[in-house]
Amino acid sequence: MLGGKRTDSLRGTALILAAGASVRFGSDKKDIPFANKTLLQHTVELYCTVFRKVLVVVRAPINKKVTSFPENVETVIATDARHGLSQSLRAGIVHAQKDPWIVVGLMDMPYVNVRTLENLAARMESTTAAIVRLRFKEQYGNPVGFKQECYSQLCELTGDQGARTLFHTGKFRVETLEVDDRGILIDIDTPEQLNEYRSSDS
Repeated sequence: MLGGKRTDSLRGTALILAAGASVRFGSDKKDIPFANKTLLQHTVELYCTVFRKVLVVVRAPINKKVTSFPENVETVIATDARHGLSQSLRAGIVHAQKDPWIVVGLMDMPYVNVRTLENLAARMESTTAAIVRLRFKEQYGNPVGFKQECYSQLCELTGDQGARTLFHTGKFRVETLEVDDRGILIDIDTPEQLNEYRSSDS
């Protein structure tokens, strides 16, 4: 366990996007070793410590003999993932459309703190805002929370349009949650970045 405590009373869902092609990394990032697991397993288990339901969006079925997830995890196949990030997001939302809110995280951001996820989940339960963004030292990061009222417009995104498109439309009230967590800014795009972050941890 990574620490933290899963809150079964949460009505929302964590949605982890893991259907990227890993072009810049040079190999499938899901399978790279990280903290005595794979990167995918580590990130999934991180979210599982907080959220009662976790959806993992991938572009092909996971080899269950190699990768095992906790019981509250469901994998979603994004059959159109090759058409961009928007299609992975849409695939996940289709499976979460009955949930009052979602928290969208990225598989290659494993340094997010459990306390940050707990605080974001609590804010999603209590706020009347449609979107909650995390900010660390004046920089916005991931994950991001979305209420159900955002789902239809999220599903209308195309190509590599990310959910940030909704932040500036004026249609939704956006709230900022300040956190003391540099992990919301750290994503792993290349082997060099991974080695750099590992070195800084040691």
